Amino acid sequence: MSRAITKDDIAGQDKPPWNYQPSIPIEGVPVFVWPPRPVAAIKYLLSRAYLFSVVIPFGLFALITWAYLQPAITRCATFEFSWIAQMYLRNLMLFVLIVGGLHLYFFAFKRQGKQLKFSGQTLGRDDRKYFTRDQVRDNVFWSCVSGVTLWTAYEVFFMWSYANGLLPFYLDWREHPVWFVLILFAIPFWDSVHFYFIHRLLHWKPLYRVAHAVHHRNVSTGPWSGFSMHPLEHLIYLSNVLIHILFASHPIHIFFHLQWNAIGAGMSHTGYESLTVRGKPLIYLSPFHHQLHHRLYNCNYGNSLVPMDKLFGSDHDGTAEAWSAIRNGRRAKVAAV
Repeated sequence: MSRAITKDDIAGQDKPPWNYQPSIPIEGVPVFVWPPRPVAAIKYLLSRAYLFSVVIPFGLFALITWAYLQPAITRCATFEFSWIAQMYLRNLMLFVLIVGGLHLYFFAFKRQGKQLKFSGQTLGRDDRKYFTRDQVRDNVFWSCVSGVTLWTAYEVFFMWSYANGLLPFYLDWREHPVWFVLILFAIPFWDSVHFYFIHRLLHWKPLYRVAHAVHHRNVSTGPWSGFSMHPLEHLIYLSNVLIHILFASHPIHIFFHLQWNAIGAGMSHTGYESLTVRGKPLIYLSPFHHQLHHRLYNCNYGNSLVPMDKLFGSDHDGTAEAWSAIRNGRRAKVAAV
C-alpha cells in the first residue's frame, strides 16, 4: 500500500518527490536471512512476485525458444552466418515484442496512467546527453545494437560448445527433473550476487566514465532503459551466464538465464511496481530498491534477492535514516582522503 510522502522521506536528496512509493522500510526477500525463516522463504519462492513473475514466464520463454525458435544443435557445430543470424533475429524480435510492448502499454498508450508509477518525471526529450536528443531512441539504440548482439554472442558460444562436445555437462531433464527445475529457481539468486560485484566495479570512476554512465543517463526509467548499456557493460553484465560452464545445464537454462538478464532488465526498469488488471497486480515488474539506485547512484548496487547491500553497508531501505547513514558514510570517506 502507498502512503503520503513526507519531506522527511526525501530529506537531503534534493530530488523531486515520488509519484508513488511502496510502504517503507523496504522489506527484504526472506530467503538468505538470519535467523532462517524456512516457511517465509518457501512462501516467497512460490509467490506471485517470484514464481509467477520470474520462474514461470521466463521458463516458458526459454522452453518455447528451445522447442520452436532455436536452430538444430547439429547446425551449430560450425560457425555459419545463417544460424547465427537466425538466433540474433529471434532475440531481437522477442526483445522488441516484450520490451517494446511494455513501453507502448505504459508510456505510449498510458493504459495504467500513473498508477504504481514511481517517478513523477517524464522520459527525457530534447536533451543533448541522449543519442538523437531523445531518451527512448537512445535506449533503443544501445539495447538493440549492442545489447541484443552481445546477448546473442553468448548464446552462440554455448550452442557451438554443446554441438562440439566442449561442455560435457549437458543436463537431460528426463533423467534429472528436480535438478533441472532447481536450476531455474537458482539462476536469479546467482545473478543477484554477480550483479552486486560487477555493479560496484562499474561504479569505479574510470569504468563509470567509459561505460556505466550510458546506463545512468536514465534517472527516470522506462522499459527500454533496462538493457541500455555501453558494449563493455553488456559484456560484463551478461558474463554471469558463464557459470554454466562449471555446472550441468541444458540449453533451456542458457536461454532462461540470458532472457532474464536482457528482457528482465527491461521489465525491472519500467518504472512501475507492477502491471495491474482492475487495480490488482498481475505481474511484478520494477523493484523500488533499484529505483532508489537510479536516483541516488551510491546505494543499492545489488537487488533484494540476496542482501549483498546490507552485508556491505550500501543498502537504502527507502527511509530518511538510511539516506542519512549513506550520506554520512560518503562524507567520512571524502574526509579520509
